[in-house]
Amino acid sequence: MLGKSILSYLPVNLANVVTAFGTIAILTRLLEPSEFGIYAIAMITTQFVHMGLFTWMEAAMARFQARAERENDVASHLKTLYRLALTTGLIGFAAIMAALTLAPLDSKLVFVLYFALGSTCLQVIFNLGMEAHKAAHRIKRYSLGFSSYTLISFTLGILFIIYTPLNAAAPFVGIICGLLIVGGLDFIFMWRHMRGGQYQPKKAKTYFKYGAPLCIGLLLSYALNSADMYLILAIMGEASAGEYNAGYNLANRSLEILFVWVSMAVTPVAVTAMEKQGTQGSQDVLKKYGATLLWIAVPAATGIALVSKDAGFILGEGLRENAVMVMPWIAFAGLLNGFMTYYVHRAFMLSGQTHKFVWALVLPVILNLGLNLVLIPAYGLMGAVWATMLSYAVAIIIATVLARRDYPLPVPLRAAFEISACSALMATAVFNLPLDAMEPGFITLVIKGVVGVAVYLFACWILNIADCRDTILGLLSRIKTTPFPEAAE
Repeated sequence: MLGKSILSYLPVNLANVVTAFGTIAILTRLLEPSEFGIYAIAMITTQFVHMGLFTWMEAAMARFQARAERENDVASHLKTLYRLALTTGLIGFAAIMAALTLAPLDSKLVFVLYFALGSTCLQVIFNLGMEAHKAAHRIKRYSLGFSSYTLISFTLGILFIIYTPLNAAAPFVGIICGLLIVGGLDFIFMWRHMRGGQYQPKKAKTYFKYGAPLCIGLLLSYALNSADMYLILAIMGEASAGEYNAGYNLANRSLEILFVWVSMAVTPVAVTAMEKQGTQGSQDVLKKYGATLLWIAVPAATGIALVSKDAGFILGEGLRENAVMVMPWIAFAGLLNGFMTYYVHRAFMLSGQTHKFVWALVLPVILNLGLNLVLIPAYGLMGAVWATMLSYAVAIIIATVLARRDYPLPVPLRAAFEISACSALMATAVFNLPLDAMEPGFITLVIKGVVGVAVYLFACWILNIADCRDTILGLLSRIKTTPFPEAAE
């Protein structure tokens, strides 16, 4: 079941892979380090604003779609959320534009932020539709919509950099175009599902009560992994911020794609199981999910650390040296953050105790800011890395303890130990390859990747770690029998 669902989201993740690595590879070459730093700051700021204003509605769509279907009230559920999104988006856009006009910021950064923050007010409409498709298990529609939007936005953004003077603002103009094209078509589809529905203030209050703590928690979570960019900008300058962001994204984004892939397939299944079968049903789903997540993510993080120098060719030369330096450490920090965000935090969502999600992050965020203020001036970019790793370690411990008070979250300790052992075997094999005479680059990356994957899969197959033997055989069987992923209608 999980293997089939994960495979159905393959097109989305292929699009994410293309755009994630394409963005890093192309933007670090087309933009100067300082321009890339401005782009990175604008992207992070956009995420902060989006989380603060809109994420509570997207979370409510994901959580309450199954309940609306059970109660035969989908039209009112959708109409309530879309009306909230349109109202909040219009008010938010006016407030953002006014704030930017009055803000005492560098004119280049303000210019980019106009487009970046403007795009996020459109993004919420598109995201609501995508969350509805996932929650309703319209996988084919979600995959087509999200993949099309991602590739169109990416392509147009690059063309705008090349053929217009927009520079760091160009990717955000591409995003706006993608949202208008794909989001407009999707809104027409969703409008048909809203027919006959009514805006219900009672539902709006329920959604806000559920989603507001998640908004605050996500802001804290994002501050935990991105606030150091502002401190690096203030202490070391735009070029250093660009270097750190390039290395961070190349390592962390690789892992995040895997976490999101598995999570987007499993989360709707877990929510549906919670609504129809209760806690035990969702717990059964999460038990296998946790082991599967580790089975994919632990060797991926290990692999990124092993091939960081070899993968440096992806980045532009102006950013490469310092970016590669932080990548191995960021890979393991990303592993901690990803497992916390996409596994442990699911317990808060399923139990409904979203306010505890906030308290789980307060101490780690304070710790992270304090450590960055002390370590960045003393150790530069590596100081930011060490602060991030220590803060994530504290955060995942606190989150697990609090989550298990209200929901019986399985902790896959045995799978973690076995998977770590297989990953260590893989690392030993790759580390001892006789490649010292070769320059790090694409060829050495491929050699290390092939050997590492082969050793890891062989070890896991022999020991059947996390039931991987059944999972792999099931996926191979599905690939042979269906040329394209089918929708789980």
